[in-house]
Amino acid sequence: MNPFQDRALQYLHSGLGFPIPSAYPYEKFPPLKGWTGRNGKEPDEAQVSFWIDRYPDSNILLRMAPDVIGIDVDHYDDKRGADTLRDIAQKHGRLPVTMVSTARTLPSGIYWFRLHPWMDSDAMRDPGEHIEVIRYGHRYAVAPPSWHPGARARYRWTQRGTVVPVKANLALLPTEWYVHLTRGCSCFDVERAERKMMMRRVMNRPSGEAGRKAAREDLTKASEALSHASPGSRNNMLSSIAGRFLLYDSVLNGVLDDVEIMFKLYHAGLAAGLEKHETDNTIRSARDWAIREGMNRE
Repeated sequence: MNPFQDRALQYLHSGLGFPIPSAYPYEKFPPLKGWTGRNGKEPDEAQVSFWIDRYPDSNILLRMAPDVIGIDVDHYDDKRGADTLRDIAQKHGRLPVTMVSTARTLPSGIYWFRLHPWMDSDAMRDPGEHIEVIRYGHRYAVAPPSWHPGARARYRWTQRGTVVPVKANLALLPTEWYVHLTRGCSCFDVERAERKMMMRRVMNRPSGEAGRKAAREDLTKASEALSHASPGSRNNMLSSIAGRFLLYDSVLNGVLDDVEIMFKLYHAGLAAGLEKHETDNTIRSARDWAIREGMNRE
């Protein structure tokens, strides 16, 4: 079976999202450049047909439609995403039955949902340990019948007889879950308050040696807070902290060297459980943002 050749056009017409071939046959990573992320292009039928001829045996990497998300639950080996899901459900209600794709056994899998027109997928964040949100502007789903090299199995739809579902087959995401995914509920009040207090100090830093001493103290506190952050907010917290410290303490005030800030936060990110490449990319992106923002303020 050639995944992209056999199913890509069906996915394009399903309303679920935009099929993109993996750069190498039967691999999950990387996708072809320029077609994923918030600024990625959206392929049309002509583009997908071209890819079918050129990459017939590639996996299908599905970038979600703007009004579709996937809640990716890892529950195998030492990962316990289903337990996290259950904890959230106790506060916000159970998720409705919907389409699920997986290469493993349930409850591991991607749980697919439609969004109400007023819901903004870009505002969503990962909800907890071993669960990720796949959305239009971030990540992609490896869609059936693609091959999972780690599980040594093909992805499949768990609903019997399903080849490629359409958007109408997906359940609507409950409002209570949207509020949780966008950090609008009380679950994150303490974490949010601590971060705001820290950022206020960073933005009002004194200059000179007093500022340098205060900056190092706050950087140490921020690094410690990051290392204990909840799994669903680690990367976003790292991005926010790195951006503010690099902008105010390095670019604008010059009380700390950017290398010192990046080194400290890199190790805090690893201590929090983030992957090396994810931590590095997040900090570098924060540095680039701080430089651009600093130039705009000159």
